[in-house]
Amino acid sequence: MTNVLSYILLALILLLPSFAQAEDAASGDKASTQPPATEAKPENKSENNGASPDSTASEALKASKEEEEQKKKQTVTEVVPQEGGVISGKFELDVTETYTHQTSDQLYIDGFGILPIVVVGDVSVNKLRRDIFTTILEANYKLTDKMQVSVSIPYQHTISRVSQANGISGKTIVNANDETVSQSDDLGDISASMNYQLLSEGLGTPTLYGGLSLKARNGRDVFETPDAAAKPPPGSGFYSLRGSLSASKSSAPAVVFGSFSYAYNFERKNIVYAPKGQNATLIKTYQPGPNISLSGGVALSLNYDLALNFSFAQSWSYTSRINGNVLANSASNSITFRMGGIWRLSRKTSIDISGTMGLSPDAPDYTLAVRIPWRF
Repeated sequence: MTNVLSYILLALILLLPSFAQAEDAASGDKASTQPPATEAKPENKSENNGASPDSTASEALKASKEEEEQKKKQTVTEVVPQEGGVISGKFELDVTETYTHQTSDQLYIDGFGILPIVVVGDVSVNKLRRDIFTTILEANYKLTDKMQVSVSIPYQHTISRVSQANGISGKTIVNANDETVSQSDDLGDISASMNYQLLSEGLGTPTLYGGLSLKARNGRDVFETPDAAAKPPPGSGFYSLRGSLSASKSSAPAVVFGSFSYAYNFERKNIVYAPKGQNATLIKTYQPGPNISLSGGVALSLNYDLALNFSFAQSWSYTSRINGNVLANSASNSITFRMGGIWRLSRKTSIDISGTMGLSPDAPDYTLAVRIPWRF
């Protein structure tokens, strides 16, 4: 009985293709007997729409390409490191962690050169090495579609290593192996800024932003630090007002950008400075020099979620004056090259990682930064 059922199933399997062919042929004969009106129906539909199926497909493909270009443009514009840019949402909270290593005898904060030791009396030549960890909390709020205000609060942790040169410092013989290691944690200078979009991007015009920022001197500065070499101050010691212009021009998948800024540093009067091992000195006037910065670069979108950016920056700090006299070695020229990438994690957040190399003696040796914005 089982063998008989097996033979029947095998026969049905072999005959199924024949049944399918016969059914297709029957449906084809039936279709051939129908009037051609059913075939003309799509033609009438296309006539009513005023476009053929080929043109409709072409328009859909064009729209898809435009949407893709727009997404690439939106992605790449988020990686343009412009200080003067306006955020896309209503509110944005940024957290930035930076690590800076430097071996020079000057400390740089927000593009300004600050001398860690004001030379008053005899000092010995030291080798300074610093590892600086800075956490920056920044809040951005968009007042209008073209204007935003921002507040930035930095907190700095510094590890300093000071090695004295072998020889004689004053009347003391110095051991070449002497090294002083110290650490400090301090709040840096708080700054507030306002940015405004002056010009929207057009066929032959870039997007242009103007900015104005004010930096306070709330952080511990060099005049409040007896041993600034061992415990470098996070504050600049003066108020400053900065104006900036930044521009960008997109051509998906790339954006070319650049910026210019000028900072005026306000004078301080009647400062009592007491460096370690020396008598207190009255500084009647301390006038820091102005600062000029230029930067430019390009950002490239690899896909909807990943983009790279490269930029070059140069900052000039002019000579400072104490009691009307020029402070020696107070001018500086900082040149840096930055490489970074941003990965969009979601519509509300992303991660921006960058590395900056110093190209001049006045620039920090190396800086690594990780920035995470949250959009609301």
